[in-house]
Amino acid sequence: MAMGREGENVRFVVLISGSGGVLQAILDACRTERLHGQVVAVFSHEPYAYGLLRAEREGVPAFLHDPAEYRFEGRNEHDFEADLAEHVAKFAPDYVILAEWRLPLGETFLRRFPDRVINLHAGLPGQFPVFDPYGLNPVQRAYEAYTAGFIRETGVTAHILRAPQHEGPILAQERVPIYEFDTPGDVAERFYRVQCELLVNVLRRLVEEREMYRVQGEHG
Repeated sequence: MAMGREGENVRFVVLISGSGGVLQAILDACRTERLHGQVVAVFSHEPYAYGLLRAEREGVPAFLHDPAEYRFEGRNEHDFEADLAEHVAKFAPDYVILAEWRLPLGETFLRRFPDRVINLHAGLPGQFPVFDPYGLNPVQRAYEAYTAGFIRETGVTAHILRAPQHEGPILAQERVPIYEFDTPGDVAERFYRVQCELLVNVLRRLVEEREMYRVQGEHG
């Protein structure tokens, strides 16, 4: 498989958890040329993640990077992150997209891709931790916080990840209302639509800005 840079498309490596619904939105946008980019690899830390099957179905290389294997071998989080960064770097990404990826990523990983890690955060700035140490479903977390009276709404934030516990520069955010008679399913559907639309729009803007700077450089 080719690992180098091919053509003009911006290269995305996507890190996922679970079903990969947001990944599918990126794949669809690339295929229909709504987004002039290419998903060149997908990684998940969850065995049997359906998102890996989505990637394979689209012909995208998909890999499991399982922390349980590192624990079994007596290796630590630094080893896990260093190896993940090495594997991701082989695909020469312009951007690394964290689309529902739930494990914290520290300096070991982030230093390899400075200002190129885009995180999709389930929540408004400061509302919830960037990485939930308990790995809770973000919709259930928001719904429970609403029913307990701690929040009146939630949202989605896309930002550049520069440090493990800090969001970094915000690229876009959108509020997701929660209504009195909502079920968790209602919130999940509304939340999913906003996630997909927000992230695709952010990536499209980043691609357009790269192209603008490239053209300016050629004529500068």
